[in-house]
Parts: sequence; C-alpha cells; structure tokens
Amino acid sequence: MARLERHFGVRLLSRGARGVAPTAAGRHVLPRIANAVEELRATTGMRDDQAPALELTVAGPSYLIANVLPTVAALLPRTRVRGLELAPAVLRSRVAENVFDVALSPGGIENRPAAWTTDSVGTLRMALFARPAFAESLGPLPLTSERVRALPFIGPAKMGGERFVAIYDDCPLSSEERWIAHEAQTIGAGLEFASRTDNVVFGPFMAARRYLESGAVVELPVVGWDVREPLHVLCNGDRVLSRVRTAVVQAAQEVLDGRGGVEPKASATVVASRAVMGLAPHPAPLGAASTASRGDLR
Repeated sequence: MARLERHFGVRLLSRGARGVAPTAAGRHVLPRIANAVEELRATTGMRDDQAPALELTVAGPSYLIANVLPTVAALLPRTRVRGLELAPAVLRSRVAENVFDVALSPGGIENRPAAWTTDSVGTLRMALFARPAFAESLGPLPLTSERVRALPFIGPAKMGGERFVAIYDDCPLSSEERWIAHEAQTIGAGLEFASRTDNVVFGPFMAARRYLESGAVVELPVVGWDVREPLHVLCNGDRVLSRVRTAVVQAAQEVLDGRGGVEPKASATVVASRAVMGLAPHPAPLGAASTASRGDLR
C-alpha cells in the first residue's frame, strides 16, 4: 500500500482508532487495483486457492534470514515470504523507507518510526572462529587478547562513498587494534573464507553453526571474551497483522533456542577452557573429540 500511495501521490487508506478505511481516492483506485490483480491471475493461471493470502518482506543479516524464513513460512501458510539480506547498519538506515515489513535486528533500532513495534526475542552469542588446522597451529588455548592481536583477521568490508554504510563485527578488539588481513561484506563470506585459509573471523555463533557441525571451522576461546547481543524483531504496525508479528517472533525464538536447528555438543576441552575463564559451557563443533585427544582445542 505504501508503494501504491507513492505511485499515485495520494493517501489511499485512512488509519484511525476504529481501524483502517479507504479514503475517497482509495475507493476510486480500488476497482482498478482489483482488475489488475485479476488480470495477473488470469495471465499466470493462478487459482484463488493457490494465491498467497499475504506477502511479507523480512529484512536482516544473511544468517538470520536463512535460518528464520523457513520457520516463518511454515508458521504462515499461504504467505509469500520475501527475504532481504541487509547488515544491521543498513537496516537501521532504511527502516523509515518502507522497503521491508519486518526487521530481524541484532542490537535493535533506537530511532525507529512511531508505527513500528519491537519485540526482544533473546541474545546472539559472538565468537572467534578458524579452520581446525590453523587453530591447532596457534598452541595452547584459551588465547589472550594480546595473542589475538597478532592473528590475521577477515574483517568487515570498509568502502567509501555515500552508497555504503559502515559495518562492524562487534569484536572486542577494534579494527585499529588488530591485523585486518582481508575483508568481507557478510559473515557468511567471512566464514567461507576462514574455512579455507589461515585467517580468523569474529561473528555470531548462529552464523557459524553449519561450519562448526561439518568441522570446517572451530571456535577459538579467548580469555575475557563473552560477547552477546540482543536480537529484536521489529514490525511495521501499519502493514503487519498481529498474528503475523506473533509468528515471526515465535520463529526467531525457535531458531535462537535451537528448535530451528540442532547445536553441536561441547567437547570436554572446550568446557574446561571456559571453566578456566569463569564462563558457562557452550556448544562446540561436532567431531571435536578426534583433535581434542591430541591435547588441542578440538
């Protein structure tokens, strides 16, 4: 509706305490919209029982979109779900532009438009990752921050110009405090890069889950590092129904608590390393026992 209003240059819906009603312009345009929809259905051969009852555009980081959207689609039959892969910084800069209906936003959005709702659904844990062979070459674990400073990082891509928004990876060491050997725009690209080279990457555990389960990367514990970030679901209250909002929040919660994907079990070495740091145990990669038996992290 927002796009139609921009196209026609008029307000098509009147929103008030009693609900939503078409304006005079809306009543004039409605028959044309209905005719256009019927023409499209006739062209594609789509029956009424096949047509989606709702369309929902969900934006968020690539790893969240990939994990949450399948659950959203399962919870909302006959809904066409559209995923936009946007970094948190880009989400915050575009939330007022009506390009998406729902935002999966790590850290939330402080200056969101008044019509938008926000629900806290849990926390994302961040960690340092490397391929097993490189992790083994680093020596005793856990690492200290000083040892981490000397490691080659795959950091967030920094590009100039007005079209790009600065992206950060929330690492306890800023970009100026560590060696950024390479750059990648998304954590998915960074993990793929790290799984094949002697570099480390810092990012959400959820994003690395598939790589951990396959043994392509392992987590490197660092003394004093326990970075967690709240995850919020934001919905445009003018366009998202209450039941749809509830379903998206449920989907995000299921993915966070593991119902949307099984997290691997922790090895004894990982549990011991975190005990040394005074932290609670957490999942580690599958297949960790084979390398842990050699006295290393995994």
